[in-house]
Parts: sequence; C-alpha cells; structure tokens
Amino acid sequence: MIIVKGGVTTPKGFLASGVKAGIKKSGRADLALIYSEVPAVASGVFTTNVFKASPVRVSIANLRNKTHQAVVVNSGNANCANGKQGDKDAFAMASFISEAMELTRSEVLVASTGIIGHRLPVQKIKDNVPHLISELSENGGSDFAASIMTTDTVKKEVAVKIKLAGEVVSIGGAAKGVGMIHPLMKKGGHATMLGFLTTDVSISKACLEAALSEVVEDSFNMVSVDGDMSTNDSLFILANGLAGNRRISLKGKDYLAFLAALKFVCVSLAKMLARDGEGATKLVEVTVLGSKDADSARRIARKISTSNLLKCAIFGEDPNWGRVAAAAGSSGIDFDPNKTDIYLGPAKVLSNGSSMKSFDKEKVRKYIKGKDVFIKLDLKSGKHSASAWTCDFSKEYVAINSEYST
Repeated sequence: MIIVKGGVTTPKGFLASGVKAGIKKSGRADLALIYSEVPAVASGVFTTNVFKASPVRVSIANLRNKTHQAVVVNSGNANCANGKQGDKDAFAMASFISEAMELTRSEVLVASTGIIGHRLPVQKIKDNVPHLISELSENGGSDFAASIMTTDTVKKEVAVKIKLAGEVVSIGGAAKGVGMIHPLMKKGGHATMLGFLTTDVSISKACLEAALSEVVEDSFNMVSVDGDMSTNDSLFILANGLAGNRRISLKGKDYLAFLAALKFVCVSLAKMLARDGEGATKLVEVTVLGSKDADSARRIARKISTSNLLKCAIFGEDPNWGRVAAAAGSSGIDFDPNKTDIYLGPAKVLSNGSSMKSFDKEKVRKYIKGKDVFIKLDLKSGKHSASAWTCDFSKEYVAINSEYST
C-alpha cells in the first residue's frame, strides 16, 4: 500500500467541486459535489440517533437503488427538525443534481451539516447548482473537503493505492467534524461527522457493504470529541470499477487486501477528526489490550476516551491515571482489576491492579505536554485489542459551543 497526496478524486473517474452558495453567514464555501463519470455501486452507514436529520432519511431511501453517481453536500445547515418540509428539501437537493446531470433522483445521495432547526435555503442551493457542476474536476477534491467544513480548522483528506492481482486500485477519502462527535453508525441505521470515500475498485455491492460495515467499527465508531452523537452522522462509499481489477465478489485474498487499505483510510480520517476537535490541543489514543473479545475491548477503550475528567486532566497536563482506571471500571465490561496494567505513554503507572509508586510523575507530566498522548490498558485476559481516539477538553471548547448558534 502506498499513501499518495489526494482525496476523493484520486481514484479514476471521480470528479469533485465546492462553491460558495451563501448558506453560511461567514461567506465561506458551503456546497459540494462528488461525481462518478460512470455508475458506481455504493453503501452508507448512518447515525443511530433516533432524531435523524432529513438528509439521512433520504440517503437511506436512495441507497436502495442499484447504482449511484453523485453525492451532494451542504454545510452551515443540518436540515434537521424541519418535519416533512425538511424531507422535501433534502429530496429537492438530490433532484437539482439529478435533473441537471440527467440522472435519476435515487442515483444521488445527500448530506447536510450545521445548525439544527433552521429551514434549508433551498433556493440558494438551486441557484448555485449550475456553478457547482461547472466546477467539477479531477483536481476538485480539495475544494470539496473545504466546502464541507463547519467549525473544522483544517481540511481532512487521505488517499492510498494498492495492487490487486496486478492492477493498481485507489481509495480516497474526505471527512469533516470536530464537535458533536461520538458516532455510532450502522447500515440503514450543529457539527457533525460526515465521511466520503471513493474507490475505482471493481467490487460487488454486497462485498462493499460488508467492508464498510466492518471498517467503521474500528475507525469512525471509535472516535469521540465530546460524547454527543449527532443527528446527521453519515459515511458514504462509491466504487466505480474503473481500476479494471478482477471483480471482488467473495471474501478472498483481494477482498482482505482492499479491506485493510479501506481501514487505513478510515482510521487516518478518524484520527484527523480527533486531532482537530473543537478547542483541542492534543490527540489522545487509548488502546485496550488483552481483552476476552473485540467488543469488550472497544467498549472499554471508548468509555475511557469519553471521560470528561480524563480529558480535562490531559488538558491540564496532569498524570492522573486514576481517571483511566475509573472509566474502564464503569464501562459495564467485567474484567479482573488485579490483573490490569495501565501505561501513560512509556510509563507504567499501574501494575496488576496496584499503583506504581516509583513512576516519575514529572517525567510523565512532561510527556503529556506533547501533542500526542498514548494511553494503554492491558487486561491480560485474552488476545483481543481495540483503539479509540479523542482529544483533550479545553476552555476553548466551551467558548466555541456557547456561541455556536449565534
């Protein structure tokens, strides 16, 4: 696998664009489009929040179609809590693209992010669709990544290339979201986590759905900024087959190679989200080892990553490992504390359930001053592991979110 510079337009046959439609008060770009030059198979996973936004419901419905060619996204408005009118507006977004590009409406997926409870400015979107389409290009991935941002401070893009039976296959991705980030996305199932993946691999829809469902569990579903699940979380993948590889229709060698590359892309984007968390000064990676099963490892790691007390301690550069132990113990997973070790960076601070009185607190405090903080908990009860990503909890986070709707 080779990491290359790029994003959603790195795979063959994908174009993208991003323009200013006047949705955001700031005047920044806020309308974006991904287009596949040929029909693609697609899959998506969405928020499990009962209060789903209209674009989520529309995309779930449209994904029943066999093929898709476009994804249209707006930022600055979540189109959530607008009732049936919100659904109509989300369908209208898809219709504007489908009519202009001579597609069926069900071939267009839609996503929105921004403030909840405000009517989507549909006319502004309609008026700017011609410009959005005219700006489509192979170099438009960066514009797309910029246009989907809300309180993000940096664009989030990644791309890789792999070989499958002699053919070079590419995967590209872009994501946004730095607040209201605690996804739990399933198939079918303000600031928001949005992710967009493209690939030129030839793969069946069933295998693509299986791959996306598998990788999301160990990537986007393991990132948390503030523990609040959005109403709009969405992750899409389109595969147009233009790489010319032997079609993947079974979970064999090629499928596993594709799965590994897709997981790398998704984990990379997940880490970018946590690093750019609202007000964040540090990326925190929590790894749980020696678990009896994978689900237990995930649940413990995620519980630790959502501890506001721990996140405050990290911001204050305080080596308070007791908050790691307390969070793990409240995860609802049964494990033996007397076999458990905890590490803050390279320092072992708990051994077999007992405090390491000899660890150098000042040395650990100095370590926590860095931009990357690694926390490890070893249960020594099995062979499974999982990692979760979060950030510290700063005063700036409170400032950002006390003014977000104004």
